Amino acid sequence: MATLETVKSVIARITHCNEDDIQPETLLKDIKADSLHWVQIIVGIESDTDVEIDFDEMKEIASIDDFVKYIDDLK
Repeated sequence: MATLETVKSVIARITHCNEDDIQPETLLKDIKADSLHWVQIIVGIESDTDVEIDFDEMKEIASIDDFVKYIDDLK
């Protein structure tokens, strides 16, 4: 599964939103997720992609596209 599809799937599953509402240009701050949701999202993505996401580096990521590029760079 492509990284974008993995990210969209995990976010949608945890936040109970529609995957179609999550686009590459979507800002992470616009996703209706609290800090616990973000921990679950990160753990889910780590599990699905076999990468380890740095929580401090996550603070610098603005959009879904940036998040996907960050994950792809870790592979």
